[in-house]
Amino acid sequence: MNDADGMNGLSSLFDPLLKSDVPLLPAAILAVGFPLALLIATEMLNSSTRRGGMLAPTLRVVRNLVLPALAAMLFVTEVWQVAPDQTASRVVRTLFWVSLLVCLLTFTNDALFGGRHQASRRERVPKLFRDLARVTLVAIGAALIYQHIWQQEIGGALTALGLGSIVIGLALQEPLGNIVSGLMLLLERPLAIGDWIIADGTTGKVIEINWRSVHIESILHEMRIIPNVVLYKTSFSNLSRPTEARTDTYDVGFSYDHPPNVVKEAMLGILRTTPGVITDPAPEVHTLNYGDFSISYRMVFTVARQEDLLSVRDAILSRIWYVARRESLQIPFPIQMEYCPSESPSPPQPTVEAMLDRFPRYRHVRDAMLESLPGQPAAAIAAGQPAPSVARILTYAAGEVIQARGAPVDRFGLIAEGSVDLLSLDSEGAEVAVASLGPGDFHGDATASAGRPSDFRVIARTDVVEVSIDSRTVAKWLQASSGLAAEIGDAYVQRCKVAQRHRQSSVPRGTDPN
Repeated sequence: MNDADGMNGLSSLFDPLLKSDVPLLPAAILAVGFPLALLIATEMLNSSTRRGGMLAPTLRVVRNLVLPALAAMLFVTEVWQVAPDQTASRVVRTLFWVSLLVCLLTFTNDALFGGRHQASRRERVPKLFRDLARVTLVAIGAALIYQHIWQQEIGGALTALGLGSIVIGLALQEPLGNIVSGLMLLLERPLAIGDWIIADGTTGKVIEINWRSVHIESILHEMRIIPNVVLYKTSFSNLSRPTEARTDTYDVGFSYDHPPNVVKEAMLGILRTTPGVITDPAPEVHTLNYGDFSISYRMVFTVARQEDLLSVRDAILSRIWYVARRESLQIPFPIQMEYCPSESPSPPQPTVEAMLDRFPRYRHVRDAMLESLPGQPAAAIAAGQPAPSVARILTYAAGEVIQARGAPVDRFGLIAEGSVDLLSLDSEGAEVAVASLGPGDFHGDATASAGRPSDFRVIARTDVVEVSIDSRTVAKWLQASSGLAAEIGDAYVQRCKVAQRHRQSSVPRGTDPN
């Protein structure tokens, strides 16, 4: 073909325009209808985007691809009146049908997996599977379009594609290896979106599975990208299978002076009362080893989800210190001590008597305690010697249960530091706050009827230091101060009345009788 023939072919394409026989009606319809259709599609897209509608991606494809391709096809075939067997006509028709195929696939994806209501379906069907299905449908649709519009058999194209794929496969071995590994992971389904896994030294949550890699968000909120071939060739742990419950252990050592059963019961109390530790399977404590400095114990507990593990573990480890202090359990550790006479000694720990001295209203209790404790003169107790177990200084961590509902009320707790919440049940069985108590306030009973089951649950709102005295003993000591006894009794009765009103009727929550 020479240049003259090429110019003749090009001029024949513009013959309808050069002869001025362009159909006016189709041209007018196209000139008015195309901008109007674009305007309508844009408004629908903006409205769907504002509402968060699932058809927004489909409308975007219609505006950006389908309408321009349709306008080009109508312009060439109806306005220019190019014959169907001409190259220009085939090109614009191919573009239109391909854009329509893309629109149809986008609509199908939005209908099945778009919107907030289909979030669970997106998690069940991995993105890799959706991409594979989309590519397969595009290939089939492109083959049908090629055969119908260009009137060509696809056998020759497939043969050429097969020869070319060998060369491409040799050049892209590693990317293709990731794709094949991703397909194997897809078929075996050892992990899914939302699973917590330990892979390649990283613990995190799977947030995406694509053609090349798996994206993991670590516990430090870092993005870790692991190639599919690494997961397929090496072992990894799925923390969300077979259930989402996660079991963890912690080892702690206590002195040889403490009986193992006493230590294990104290540690079990921590596990059973820490929020987040589930009861099935039940927490356990085992004697693990006899070491050089201590007896080692292993605490075994389970949380409902991996996300809860760090916070629950922190609560357990924090409470060990408080419980060990209250129960006089020693956690030994190897140390080297250097004695320096010039250094001032550590300040002495506060005694029960010193705590009671902070609150003059309890002076009679202090005096009665010093005078009536058997076997020890008041002077010895005042000098800081150990007091009998009727009065102790106890420390609680924030969130710990100081008094359980239904447990016998056998202690009178005088709060020295921190604050606690006094909780009862309303008519629907939900917990409500009856009182919020601070330094100088008390919880428990100080009457002869002490020992009956408690109607309240007492929880430490902050770290709490309190003086805990046997209830019946403090009731005897209060006989020396009828005014203080009446004040304590009235406060206790008032709290019981508030709790009774909550159980019988609807009372605004958070009522504080004090």
